[in-house]
Amino acid sequence: MKKMKKLSLGLILLIIILFTSSCEELFTTIAGMVSNDGIPKEGAIVLVLNADASAYEKLSEINELSSSALSALADVVKGFDIASDNNGNYLASMLSGGTVYVIAISDDGSDNLDSLDLVGWYGDVETIKIPNPYTGVDSITVVYTDPNTITIENGADTTGIDVVHMIEYWLLELVQEYLD
Repeated sequence: MKKMKKLSLGLILLIIILFTSSCEELFTTIAGMVSNDGIPKEGAIVLVLNADASAYEKLSEINELSSSALSALADVVKGFDIASDNNGNYLASMLSGGTVYVIAISDDGSDNLDSLDLVGWYGDVETIKIPNPYTGVDSITVVYTDPNTITIENGADTTGIDVVHMIEYWLLELVQEYLD
């Protein structure tokens, strides 16, 4: 009887060890730094979005920026870090790999994505001239980031996914409208 208990206990322990070690391999992390033109951005919310549609389409599905609201959007948000540190560093965990976009949002304190929040993508910084939204005649020059996708394997840890430029959300929406 004691042998059976020891064997059962040993088997349970082995199963627990195998389960936890295999679960660690399933977690995927993305790390990087959020800055705005070279200045680290403390407290930025970093989202890892499914790339099964355009980046702007995915972003339009996000309203609330609380942990519970972001967790509820599992079909849109694959992972997030609720606040970058004082050096702008973030670490976002995902349950699985895949092709994703990374965006950083510096909330104005409302816990909602709104026009005054600063937003920036991981991608290529571009300059574009768009019609002035106030006059419609003149143009304004806007520096923005064209979102790049990242493909990450299950269990991989990816670093260096930096967001280097941010603009106000209302201006990003104008850029998106102009590009569409």
